[in-house]
Amino acid sequence: MKILTTKIIFIVVLFSFLSSWGQLPQTKAVNDLLVTVENNLLNVPSKGKYAKVADSLNKNLIRNPDYTTSLFYRALIHYTHNQMLAEPYQHTKGTLENLTKAKTQIEKAIKMGMRDFRALQLRAQIYVELCYHFTNDESWMFIKIQMTSRKALFDNYKVLVNRYIDEMAMQDKNNAYQYTKRKISFTYTL
Repeated sequence: MKILTTKIIFIVVLFSFLSSWGQLPQTKAVNDLLVTVENNLLNVPSKGKYAKVADSLNKNLIRNPDYTTSLFYRALIHYTHNQMLAEPYQHTKGTLENLTKAKTQIEKAIKMGMRDFRALQLRAQIYVELCYHFTNDESWMFIKIQMTSRKALFDNYKVLVNRYIDEMAMQDKNNAYQYTKRKISFTYTL
């Protein structure tokens, strides 16, 4: 009888461990920013932490490309691994591309009818990160045509992030000041 009880406890503990291992990232608001719940002070996930979840979300999006929850969580994972805290250097390979994917995914989720306020927060944060990737002096890296193209992208992102922040401030009047502090006021450096 004691062996049976021990086996049952072991199975329950093993099942709870395995089920918590592949769960979707939990989110919380910190200073009115949407972040994932992590075990470190910076709220930055370790490399590969959400790899299996991301793979599952990708498969789900192949089968059902309009599923807003999968779009939201996939954009969230792209954002958390490519935000300034996780990748502080603007020209880290793939970061801008991943943020662009996240932008496309969260825009699609909102367009498809996702009404969760977290989606609005994530969208604004992704655009802030995209603007951050254009703050470096890039005169030595790009030719004039490329810089003009990048300036146009930055200006577009800046207009959108400020519009999205205004929308959030209108919906959440209690935290409107916190949102408006995050508006982008700087210009493209070149």
